[in-house]
Amino acid sequence: MITLIKIFFFFVLLVFVGGMVARYLMRRFFKKMQNNMNQNAGERKQYTRKEGKVTLEYDKDKKGRKRYKGDQGEYVDYEEVDD
Repeated sequence: MITLIKIFFFFVLLVFVGGMVARYLMRRFFKKMQNNMNQNAGERKQYTRKEGKVTLEYDKDKKGRKRYKGDQGEYVDYEEVDD
C-alpha cells in the first residue's frame, strides 16, 4: 500500500513539475519566434519596392567592379491587350 502511495505521489509530482517546465519552455519558444517574426518584418519593410519598378542588382567582382548577376531570370515575350 505504501508503494502505491509513493508511485501516485511521484506521478503527481512529475506531472506538476513537468507542466511547469513545459509552460516555461513554450513561453520561451513563442517569445523567440515572435522576436524572429518582428525582425523579419522589419527587414521586409526595407526591401519593399513600388509595384512596376524595375531594378538591376549588381555584384562586385574581385577587382571591385560592378557585375550584373546573370542568373536573375530570363526574358519572356508578351502581348499587349487592349481594354
